[in-house]
Amino acid sequence: MSDKNINSKISRRDFLRMAALTGGAAALAACAPQATQVATEVATEVAAPAGKKYEGVVLRGLGQGGVAYNPALVAFASEFEAETGAKVEFDDQPWEQLTPKLQAELAASSPTYDFFYGDIEFQYFTYPSLVDMNPMIQKYGYNMDGFFDPVYKFGEGIAGGLEGKRFGLPIRIGACWVFYNKDMIQEFPTTWDDYYAKLAELTGGGKYGVAFAGVAAQLVKIFLARYWSMGDPLMQPDWTPLINSEKGVKSVEMMLDALKNYAPPGMLAWDNPDASNAFLNGDVAVLEGWASFILPDLDNPEKSKVVGKWGVAQFPENGTGNLTQHNLDIFAASKNVDAAFEYIAYCTGIDTSKRLIMEFREESPREVTWSDPEVLAANPFLPEVAKQYAVGKPFTPGLPQWLELFIALAEGLSAAMSETASPQDALNTTAQKWTDAINQAKPDFEYKE
Repeated sequence: MSDKNINSKISRRDFLRMAALTGGAAALAACAPQATQVATEVATEVAAPAGKKYEGVVLRGLGQGGVAYNPALVAFASEFEAETGAKVEFDDQPWEQLTPKLQAELAASSPTYDFFYGDIEFQYFTYPSLVDMNPMIQKYGYNMDGFFDPVYKFGEGIAGGLEGKRFGLPIRIGACWVFYNKDMIQEFPTTWDDYYAKLAELTGGGKYGVAFAGVAAQLVKIFLARYWSMGDPLMQPDWTPLINSEKGVKSVEMMLDALKNYAPPGMLAWDNPDASNAFLNGDVAVLEGWASFILPDLDNPEKSKVVGKWGVAQFPENGTGNLTQHNLDIFAASKNVDAAFEYIAYCTGIDTSKRLIMEFREESPREVTWSDPEVLAANPFLPEVAKQYAVGKPFTPGLPQWLELFIALAEGLSAAMSETASPQDALNTTAQKWTDAINQAKPDFEYKE
C-alpha cells in the first residue's frame, strides 16, 4: 500500500485478475478467517552437512521489489551466509503481481519459496499457510522490545480466533509524511483550519500551498489523514461502512479545496515523484507524501532547492494516513523453517534496526532506534514522524477483501476529485461496493481499529 501505483481507474475485473480469484464468493470464502484452519505444523528442517550451521541450505524469498529495504535484505543475506552457510535468494516482484504469485505458490504441489516479504495485508488471506512465529520467537529468544505500538497492536491476532498468533516480523513501518518549507512556514499549524489558512496565505505569484500525488491509489492516504483525524473508524463493529458519513464527505471536500485553490495546475494527474519534485523545486510550501520518493534527494544540492530549509510535521489534529508494515513471513511448507526464521531474526533485530536507518534510509519499525543519539544527529526530524507512527492504523485490519475495498475507495475519491461525481455520491457508491465485497465472505469477528 505504500509506494504503489494504481491507475486512476481500476475495475472490479482488474482486482479479480490481480488477486487471481476466479471463484467469486467461494474463492473469497476459502481464504476468509472463518473458513480455514491455521497451519500449526512446521515442516521438518533439512539437516545441514557438517560445518557451518546451515551449510548447503538455500532459502528462497518472494516479495516486493523497488523498496528501500531490498538492498538491506541482500546485504544481510551475505552476512548471514558468511555466518551460517545458508544462501539466500530473492524473487522481487512489482506490488501488483504479488497476490497472483502468492496464490500460485500456495496452490503449487511443491513449494518454491521459504519466506515472503511485503505488506502485512497479504497475511489477511495467506495466514493459514504461514508459520506462527511466536513459538519461534520463544525458541530463539528473539527480542520483541522497542517496536512502535501498532506493530504490537496490529501485528498479532490479525483476525478473530488468532489471538496470540503472529505470522511475520516487520522490517519497515511507514505512513504518509508531511514535509514543509521552513522559509515559508516557521511554525507548522496544528489544526486543519489554521493549516488551510496557511495554504491560502502561501498560494500566489507562481507558488502554491500544497502538493500531493493525485492518481487514484495515492488519494487514499490523503483522505484517511483527514477522516481519521475526526475520530471515526472506517466501519462499525458489524462491518457497516461509515466512510459516506458527514465526516467522510467533509474529508473529501477538504481535499477538493486543496486541489482547486492551493495546489499546482494538473496535480490530479501527478504520481509521487511529480509531487516530490514540486517540493524539491521550491514551488510548494507543503508536501503530503511518501518519504521514500524524496528523502534521498532533499539535501542533495544537485536535485534540491530546499537544502537545509525543510522540516517534517505531523498532520493537523492527530491525523495519519494508512500505516504500512512490511513483514517477513515464513511459508509453512518450507523445509527450512528454522533457517528462515534465523535469517528473518537477523534482518529485523535491534542491531540491524539502526543500520536500516543509517545505511539504507529505511524506516525501521523499532521506535527505540529512532531516539538513538547517532540516528537523531543524522535525522533530527524523526521525532515528529514518530508521533505520527505511534497513532498509525492499517487499512481494514484482518479483512481478506482489503484490496477490493482499497481499490473501491481509490476509485471513489478519483471520481470526486475529478468532479465526475459529488463527494456524497462517490462515497455512497464506495460504501455499497464495500458492503457487497464484505458480504461475499463476511468475517465472523467484529471490525476494530
